Amino acid sequence: MNRNVTALILIVLAIGIYFTYTSGQIDNLHKIQAVNDQYSAAITNAKKLISLRDSVLNQYNSISDLDKSRLDKIVPDNIDNVRLIIDISGIAARHGLTASGITTSADSKPNSSNTANSTPGTRTGMSTSGAGLSTVSVSFSVSTTYDNFISFLQDLERSLRILDITSITLSASDNGVYTYGVTMNTYWLKQ
Repeated sequence: MNRNVTALILIVLAIGIYFTYTSGQIDNLHKIQAVNDQYSAAITNAKKLISLRDSVLNQYNSISDLDKSRLDKIVPDNIDNVRLIIDISGIAARHGLTASGITTSADSKPNSSNTANSTPGTRTGMSTSGAGLSTVSVSFSVSTTYDNFISFLQDLERSLRILDITSITLSASDNGVYTYGVTMNTYWLKQ
């Protein structure tokens, strides 16, 4: 009988210890395991991001210097108004034209959230028109025949720099040579 009482006391004591101490520790263990699972998932995601970064970096490093300079010309990271004017004048010169009255100006669209300030490495006459993309408006005029003007526009279209012609004005003359006023936008990435 003494053995039965001792066994019963030990069973009651074990049940009491379970409900008072062990069940609380098991709940804490489950919480710690949940946090550990979150950390494991974060580590896995970080490893995926690191491998993706390395893959993109390897792809970028595999681009030739010539292609990188072409990409930089398409949408440069700063606007060099002088280089832009030289490029336009060079294209015009190939057609025997002289681009006159070349002006650059900031985009007239109001954008209160992002405005471009004059900072080192940038030029004036710029405004921000979107997230990281800024616009410069360029205006000039050329005097030529219609066919030569179309050829000039096609060369502008083929240039690496992204140019959006926003308006063309025309002044007629009796001798077949017209004066064309061209206004266009070009872009740069603000970093």
